[in-house]
Amino acid sequence: MYSNPTALLSGDHSILTQYALSTILMLGLLFLIVDRILGIKRSDAEPHFLPSGVPYIGHVIGIIRRGVDYYDEMTAKHGKLIYSLAMPGGRLYVVNSSEHMKSIEKAYREISFWFIEASFSKRLSGISNASDRVLKANAEGVKGEASLVVDGMKATHAAMGGQDLHDMVERGLQRAARILEELESDADSASGPASHCLWSWTQHVFSLATSSAVYGPGNPYEDLAVEQGLYQFEDSTMLFLSGLPHQMFNRKGFAARETIVRAFTRFFADKSDEQASQLVKNRAEVLRRYGIPENDVARFETVNGFGILLNLLPTAYWTIWHIFSDCTLLDTVREEAQAALGADASLKDKRCVDAAQQLPLLNSVMHEVLRYNTTGAAVRRVMKDHVLSGQFLLKKDSYCLVPNKGIHFNTDQWGVNARSFQPDRFLKGKTNRESFRGFGGGVNACPGKAFAARLILTIVAALVLRFDIEPCTESGMLDHPGHDESSMAIVVARPARKYRVKFVRRARREE
Repeated sequence: MYSNPTALLSGDHSILTQYALSTILMLGLLFLIVDRILGIKRSDAEPHFLPSGVPYIGHVIGIIRRGVDYYDEMTAKHGKLIYSLAMPGGRLYVVNSSEHMKSIEKAYREISFWFIEASFSKRLSGISNASDRVLKANAEGVKGEASLVVDGMKATHAAMGGQDLHDMVERGLQRAARILEELESDADSASGPASHCLWSWTQHVFSLATSSAVYGPGNPYEDLAVEQGLYQFEDSTMLFLSGLPHQMFNRKGFAARETIVRAFTRFFADKSDEQASQLVKNRAEVLRRYGIPENDVARFETVNGFGILLNLLPTAYWTIWHIFSDCTLLDTVREEAQAALGADASLKDKRCVDAAQQLPLLNSVMHEVLRYNTTGAAVRRVMKDHVLSGQFLLKKDSYCLVPNKGIHFNTDQWGVNARSFQPDRFLKGKTNRESFRGFGGGVNACPGKAFAARLILTIVAALVLRFDIEPCTESGMLDHPGHDESSMAIVVARPARKYRVKFVRRARREE
């Protein structure tokens, strides 16, 4: 058919040339279509766009594979404190500068956390469509307009100080006192102290102390099924947010959440909220004022367990671990704790409520725990075009992300030892606290930080005075368990490896 052997390679109408041209045209057309669908129009005023190994989806692949560590790697590789990542159909701004973070906090309506919180609440809590509409109405908090999100935040802050704070701390310490007494009885038994998984024990103790402080005599978390349900709920966060059908993809998480919902439905039906903290009363009052039905009030309170408990638990764990794994630090903390709590270290003594103020080193350890064991990131939605710090254009409907590691491990802010644990780092005058993100910042700062700190510091102080810890490990040491950063619900890493320990009463307390 083709007598000329070069026919395929020459001539204006050669088959190869036609094929090549048509292929190029098709690829070009496909590129234009994909670029129209997935591409974005970039502005020179935006933060620098980092290149991607795979067009359009390369950064997405990196985030899926590496999680929050991907941003840390990009920052180290490109040396940018603020940059843009092109995503399918949009962009993500990544900020690793405390100065730019302050600018974000000041522009809290233009760069909103509240909008994100409201947008995902229905998937996480299962509230009705009607309640979801009420929650989303003015979620960004425009002045002069009603906002359930803003009024709920104000009600929470109003209940976390003064006598209300004092009462919560006292009630939490009373519950912890009973647990430590049970631990002493176990240690004194004829068979000797039983072994406990340090992580599970810490979860249980601080869950009961914290939830008792918040919910009072009718505390739903006294039921172990509810407490364990919260941990399963946490592990299923991404499945809830994905919107995938629960029946096929999230049966355990759905069942766990509904266990908690039923418990809080009974809690409010029995009017147990009337004996709870002012925090619970304030939040329920705001929800009811906005017309939220009782079954959804229970669902809102179910999700509140994330804020009340989930970050506090690993913070308590790492505070205990760092102290007991360092003999020199343990001795120094014990001296400080004895001066604050007395030789008996009884949490039933009402003077313990204010003892945290006399524990500066222990307080520094806890803050360093929050800095060093950080994970996760602060996420904001750009509600309208905004020029950040007078320098960078952030485009409407984009997302802004601030990885905590990027801020907490910045050597310019924390010095050359930024990636090492320094227990005295937060003693007065020793560090730049403005770069600390452990409790958030600005209007979105954790309203319960004083409550959480007092509870953790006082319980840990009593623990170090009354007990030694014997690790049940091959090395006989409190080995570092590594970090589990898989949870999307918290900003403090959980321990990756769980091991057992024995709590042994100290042979002789200092008189």
